[in-house]
Amino acid sequence: MERPIVLAVGARGGLLSKIDPVLDRSHLAVHRVPLGKTALKMVRSRRPRLLVVAFPLLDMRLDAFLEDLAAEEPGSKGPAVALLADEHLESELEPHLDAEHRFLPAHMEPEELQRGILELIGDTTRVARRLMLRLEVQLGAGKLLRMCQTDNISESGMLIRLQDAIPVGSEVRLAISLPGSADPLHVKAEVVRHTDPDREAVQGLGLRFVEFEGQGRTTLIEYLNLHGIEDEG
Repeated sequence: MERPIVLAVGARGGLLSKIDPVLDRSHLAVHRVPLGKTALKMVRSRRPRLLVVAFPLLDMRLDAFLEDLAAEEPGSKGPAVALLADEHLESELEPHLDAEHRFLPAHMEPEELQRGILELIGDTTRVARRLMLRLEVQLGAGKLLRMCQTDNISESGMLIRLQDAIPVGSEVRLAISLPGSADPLHVKAEVVRHTDPDREAVQGLGLRFVEFEGQGRTTLIEYLNLHGIEDEG
């Protein structure tokens, strides 16, 4: 089956660094360009299903970019657009949002970003499973060492219950204990968000897995395939 084409628009690093791993593991054909004008030219030749635009663009106003995008194929449905931006910019983007132009807050967990992207593409079958499993985890960050528990977990990351506020972007070391296994999974992970006490009952951290030791990723995927029920929330 041909992979859907996605065009990621924006400077390397920055906001796009949050979404690059999500795009890579979603089995999409991803092309990356830094400028809006370059992206508009590629729309003609590549016919992408989706544009992921890091806002603000480096070279164009968003209204001009979207107008030029609509003019590429007047009267026909063009690519969907995911506007990736910091949460405080949502009100500025609001006039441009509709069913085909969606705001994606950059602080969202990888699974949520992936779900939003694949919904715009029209393929939610690729979304990673997130299971409500309680696993014991040893977390290390600098000199900090804590035992904690997962609230939910997927093959790409997890939410852990933890009162310590480790800064977003920090790298942490994990030892995840799987029931029935003598040896824990050793993983490097990145803190991608803190839970919001106004919206969530859990106090803790959202983590994105960066690197597994040995065959740890395969072991985790096999465990997730064998246990639990997919969280529909």
